[in-house]
Amino acid sequence: MAPAQRPAPLPPVAAPERLQKHGGIFTAVNPGDWIRHWRHPNHLMLAVPWPGFFGLIAAGYLLLNILFALLYRLDPHGIAGVEGEATGFSEAFFFSVQTLGSIGYGVFHPTSLFTHLVVTVESLLGLIVIALMTGMAFSRFSRSTARILFSEVVTVHDYDGRPTLMFRLANERRKTILEARVQAYLAIDERTTEGHRMRRLHPLALSRDRSPLFLLAWTVMHPIDDDSPLHGRTPSELAERQAEILIAFSGIDETLERPIYAHHNFSASQMLFGQGFLDMMREDDGQGPSFDFANFNRTHPCPSEGPL
Repeated sequence: MAPAQRPAPLPPVAAPERLQKHGGIFTAVNPGDWIRHWRHPNHLMLAVPWPGFFGLIAAGYLLLNILFALLYRLDPHGIAGVEGEATGFSEAFFFSVQTLGSIGYGVFHPTSLFTHLVVTVESLLGLIVIALMTGMAFSRFSRSTARILFSEVVTVHDYDGRPTLMFRLANERRKTILEARVQAYLAIDERTTEGHRMRRLHPLALSRDRSPLFLLAWTVMHPIDDDSPLHGRTPSELAERQAEILIAFSGIDETLERPIYAHHNFSASQMLFGQGFLDMMREDDGQGPSFDFANFNRTHPCPSEGPL
C-alpha cells in the first residue's frame, strides 16, 4: 500500500489589512477605513467633533445647492424673475437655496414643467435633510459623556503587607455617577507550548470594582497575590513583552439616567515600581478634611520589601 501523500501547502493569501502599533497595542488597520466611515454616515456624524460636524453639514449643504443649480441651468428659461434672458449660475444657486429652505421671497419662481419637477424633488429632499440633521444634532446634544480622568501612571508597592498595583480615577463632571464599575486586564505577549505568539488578556481581580456612588476620586487596587497574572513578573519582562494595563469604566449618568463608558490603557513604561501615590486627603485647621486634586498624579518613593 502506497504511503499517503501529504497535501500541498496552500498558497499564501495577501492580507487585506495591515498591522499598526498604536500605544503598545497591535491593531488591524484597514486602508479603507475612511471609506467604511462614509458608508455609515450616521456613525461618522456622531463620532466627529463639533467643528467637524458643522463643517460636514455646511459642505453637504453647499454641494447640494450646487447640484440643483446645475439642474436648473439645464433649462435656461425655466426660472422667471432673472435679470438676463437666461438663468445665470448664481441666480440658479440662490433659487435653489430659497427652495431648499422653503423661503420663497417671490422674486424667482419656476415657469416650465422641468423646473417645477426639480423644485418638487428639491423640496422633498429638503424636508428629509432638515429632519435628519435635526435628529443628528439632538443625538449629539443628548449623548452622555463619561469625562473620567485617569492617572498618568500606575504604581506598584506594598500595601497591607503585599505588593499592590494602584491607579486613580477622577470624576471631572463633579456630578454623581451611579453604579460605577471598573474592570482591569493585563494585556501581554505570550507564547504557547507549540511556540505560537499570542496577545492575551488576563483579568486583574480588584479589591473593590464597584461603587454605588462615584463623585470625586477613586484609587483602584489590585493585590498581586499568587493568583495574579502579575505575580513573579519583573519590570524588564513586562517591558519586553509589551505589557499593558487595560481599564474599562462604566456607570450611569445621574442627570440623564443613561449609561456612560470610558477606557484607558497604561503601558509598561507607565508602571512605576517602588512608588506610591500621595494622599489626596488633607486636614484643614478647623474646617475638616478636604480633597487636594494637585496630588492626583504625584507619587513618592515607597519601596517594596519583596518581589512580585
